[in-house]
Amino acid sequence: MRTWLIIIALVLMTVAYAIVVTIHMLLWRNHDVYFAYARSWSRTVLRWSGVEVVLHGREHLVPGERYVYASNHASMFDIPVILATVPDNVRIMYKKELERVPFFGWSLALSPFVAIDRSRKRQAAAVLDDVTRTMREGSSVLVFPEGTRSPDGRVQEFRRGAFSLAVKSARPIVPVAMTGTASILPKGTRRLRGGTVHLHLFAPITVPSEATREQEKGLMATVHDIIAGAVDSQS
Repeated sequence: MRTWLIIIALVLMTVAYAIVVTIHMLLWRNHDVYFAYARSWSRTVLRWSGVEVVLHGREHLVPGERYVYASNHASMFDIPVILATVPDNVRIMYKKELERVPFFGWSLALSPFVAIDRSRKRQAAAVLDDVTRTMREGSSVLVFPEGTRSPDGRVQEFRRGAFSLAVKSARPIVPVAMTGTASILPKGTRRLRGGTVHLHLFAPITVPSEATREQEKGLMATVHDIIAGAVDSQS
């Protein structure tokens, strides 16, 4: 019963935020304000859910620099944790079909976040190129190299997309390891419980601007080992 009450409250709060930010974006199209709303919404979600976040490694980030954040993915709470805690304007990639969701989806369509239509591979490639261009002008990007949430909290095999983005954009890649989100709302369940999440930001890794396929694979293996070393020992 407690879980359902919290979920209902979160849904109503999300609708309220979505309405306000949609009106604001229709009138002013201010991306900085959207990031502020997203950060405020994320912090409210965590507070109401009884989630506390401990940030490690903030000193590794250079103010004003843009990064590709590569994180493990174990829970629907991963995105609120990152948006609320990382001291950077971070764009996320989301499934385009989410734009059909009333209020929440409409606000996403007006956001600086990146819509991915997985049914159209050519369009996905064009979106990747667009993200690369806008990273030179705007904000950082968050990617989940595993592609989907881990069923057991352990780090799964990585896909190359995040590392291709880092190479094309010539931006450093920051390994991000989160522990604790998997137990808050495990994949495949509707059981919500609070807890403490530790979010680790590791030192940015410089990416060659014209890396070979083998160099990309090496970068992928390095980032995987860093994240898995922090996450799997806690699983």
